[in-house]
Amino acid sequence: MPSENNLGISSVMISRLFYALNWYNISPALIPISQTFNVPFSYTGLALSSFLVGAGIFQLPAGIISSRLGARRTALLGLYIMAVAAIISAYSADFFELVALRFIVGVGAAFYFSTAIAILNEIAPNRIGHMIGYYNASFNLGAGGGIIAFTPLIPIFGWRIDFLASGILVLASAVFLQLTIKRGAKYGGFDSKNIRARILDRRTWILGIGLVGLWALNYTLPEYFKSYGTLIGINSNIAGIMGGIIPIAGIAGGIISGTLRRYNPLRIAVALVISIGSLVMVLSVVPYLGLWIILLAVGLVATIVISLEYTIVALMDKDSRYMALNIGLINSIQIGIGSIVPTLFAFIEVYGFSYSWMFLGGFAMSTLLLLLLLPKDFMRFYAK
Repeated sequence: MPSENNLGISSVMISRLFYALNWYNISPALIPISQTFNVPFSYTGLALSSFLVGAGIFQLPAGIISSRLGARRTALLGLYIMAVAAIISAYSADFFELVALRFIVGVGAAFYFSTAIAILNEIAPNRIGHMIGYYNASFNLGAGGGIIAFTPLIPIFGWRIDFLASGILVLASAVFLQLTIKRGAKYGGFDSKNIRARILDRRTWILGIGLVGLWALNYTLPEYFKSYGTLIGINSNIAGIMGGIIPIAGIAGGIISGTLRRYNPLRIAVALVISIGSLVMVLSVVPYLGLWIILLAVGLVATIVISLEYTIVALMDKDSRYMALNIGLINSIQIGIGSIVPTLFAFIEVYGFSYSWMFLGGFAMSTLLLLLLLPKDFMRFYAK
């Protein structure tokens, strides 16, 4: 594969954008789904969590498969699984069928996520820090754009068009990626010793758990803000835009993160998470303008932190064969633990959103304590 393939890079970014639709497209559909299937609103957290469970459980298998088959094949497999399951979910006959299909969409997401980063490393190895930033910016554009676009469309065409359109777009992006990146690195054999060593690397586990609170906040807040905004009297379309502005703001965060790699990214991440967690805890008592400011800040900061985190993991290991496995592991850790948070958030909301926001912000800050267990020289490998 050539060292630079601009069309290939574009195809990865486009697939990442449409992939993101299937993370957040359910947000503007939560209330209509609960009404269609006559289930309590609190149950909608199951649809969010089932997706995360699928995405979390299969991150490690995807990384292991990628170390044998290569990143390109594994990423394409994920996109095709995701597309087919999303399209079928548009025809769900009952709520629990939808929940099961969201799980399968999550499985597809698991096979794509870390392997797509490995593809970028194969195409542009000397710019991986910036590539990860752009990769996350593409995700944020798709996530935010999906929330904003589908919010006015769902009342007109129904929530099923949401899943159908998202699935078709992922399918098209998979075909485009397959055509523009015709081959990828292949690896022979199955090195169980090296795979086991990376899975058991305590640094990855501590880093993943330490930042899981931020990850959960970044996923849960955009999913539930539209419902919250509508509840407190904000116009439904405006509330959808406000929820969508969180990932949209992350576009700038993804771009900025590439310029921060010269500093100590771990210290930057801790300071940013504390500031954002504190703001989210008081979300229910700030005025209307303050809501916009907090939402923009969350999107910007969360993407900076997540991009820095993935760059740290990518540079921890000099063997590119295991990049997808290493990033998949940390994502699996965060999705596995983070998948519980939307359900907890929904059930705490029974007592009021103010308690849910306090829980979400407090959880983001509390998990940072785990980072104290990292070796003192942890960032030495990162020095330039």
